[in-house]
Amino acid sequence: MGIEQKIGDLVTAADNLTKTVDGKVAQIDSRMDAARAEFDDYRNKKDMVGLVGAQGTVQMNVFQGGVWGTGGPQNTGASGGFSEVDLGTSVNVYMHLKLPVNINTHDQMFWFNIRGYSYGSATIIDETIVGYCYSPQRAVLNKAVFGNMSPDIYTDVKGNVVIRLKFSNIYVTTVRIDTMQAGIGAMIPVGSIKSRLSLTEKVDF
Repeated sequence: MGIEQKIGDLVTAADNLTKTVDGKVAQIDSRMDAARAEFDDYRNKKDMVGLVGAQGTVQMNVFQGGVWGTGGPQNTGASGGFSEVDLGTSVNVYMHLKLPVNINTHDQMFWFNIRGYSYGSATIIDETIVGYCYSPQRAVLNKAVFGNMSPDIYTDVKGNVVIRLKFSNIYVTTVRIDTMQAGIGAMIPVGSIKSRLSLTEKVDF
């Protein structure tokens, strides 16, 4: 067997090995995708009280995190679902929480309880916020709010439904959000709420 033949055989063997490995990698990637989906489903249900899909079922910790400060004499810092931002002050800061519903496309009733502690405001955070995102009227209907942090609901220019809280001083503030299966629509999934901190009453996501 000539050297050219030996090299050709080695190249063929290497190609075959590469194809085999590529096939295994694809199988591993597929299994990892399935495992991630299984984990996400487990995570979404592990803090659930009640039956999946049943009215009144509560999903805890759909959002959680802390804000250490947003500037001024306090340092900036954030954790969990919040991003660090320097607003130049930690006084009179608005916390905006975008829900995964939009008045242009969704028919979704919602119930949220936001709890925590705002050290800088020296206040217990215990807010309850409800409403009905109703696309036929492009509005949030029958909304109601209760709490210590001036809770409110608004929509941004894209129609996203946003919950807003105001902190007299957001220095070292920690929150968690629970949601309930209430009326029309599905449960709000874990990780679907987005946050933004600002000095303005409204922001656009």
